[in-house]
Amino acid sequence: MISRLLAVSMFFSCALFGQFKYEATGAYYDREGNTDYKYYNLGFSMTSYGDISLGGTVIKDSEFLLSLEKNTSTFKGNDYEDDQSILLKFDLWANGTFSPFLIAEKTYDYYRGINDRSNYGLGAKWRVFGDFFSVSAAFLLESEQNMGKNRVYEYVDYGDSLGIYKYSNHPNLNPDKYQRISIRPKLKLPMGENFYFESEYYYKPAGTDVLTDWRNKFVIKTAAEWLNIEIRYNYKNDSEPAPKIFMKYYEVNGKEVFDRTASFENPGSKVLSANRPVIDRTPEQSKKDGFGDYYITNYKKNDTTLRVGISITF
Repeated sequence: MISRLLAVSMFFSCALFGQFKYEATGAYYDREGNTDYKYYNLGFSMTSYGDISLGGTVIKDSEFLLSLEKNTSTFKGNDYEDDQSILLKFDLWANGTFSPFLIAEKTYDYYRGINDRSNYGLGAKWRVFGDFFSVSAAFLLESEQNMGKNRVYEYVDYGDSLGIYKYSNHPNLNPDKYQRISIRPKLKLPMGENFYFESEYYYKPAGTDVLTDWRNKFVIKTAAEWLNIEIRYNYKNDSEPAPKIFMKYYEVNGKEVFDRTASFENPGSKVLSANRPVIDRTPEQSKKDGFGDYYITNYKKNDTTLRVGISITF
């Protein structure tokens, strides 16, 4: 699907190259000494506003957007964070009071256990107060694939405590399918000639599974028209976060091979509190949720990011 998105974007880029505005963003953090942590952020977008000429056809007052953002980090030389999003959007009559749009988004976030999340849909935007405040709503078809590689922790009783014996892969994690409604209010607030603030809040329910995403951006314009300083704050919440760890007692051919007196509920007195298995889902609940007969530790529901970087427009 990524190749399809890129193919479509390249088609539009070739047809409309002269009408595009391009923006590149980036941030970097490096700490060494008592620790070794490196963080990288890269973003790129191309946007076309106004009347779009496509062959012999002119599409009035429209907007085409393709954006890519990637965050990655390493800790002590090992991969730590890795997430990416690709967004493709076409907005018809973008500057009107009412504007319908088509949207496609593909993301992954290994740090939150999302191996792939794809959204496709259509919606509309209503400009409540001109360029300052708008509300959008969309209907989305979503597919989500959780991570299962090396996520199964198999435990045994070592005599006085329960401990990990081996790691394995989950044998069968099928993508989850959702139909979501996405509601997004957005505020754009110029602050004099050199400052700009933008805030948008996404509310995406699919039954009891609700995703929220609050994005804030503060822009400081520099003396160079092509260069800005950006401060971004992002707060995400997933009411039903992905499984982080699948836990079970070690088995061979479906049978436990060690005698067991300790258990996940009572792992033994030798297990430090920091190492006690966290049980967010019992095997009964996990099986009901489609993950199989595992004790499960979930990812945390909330996730925040604060980032300072630069943006270059050309």
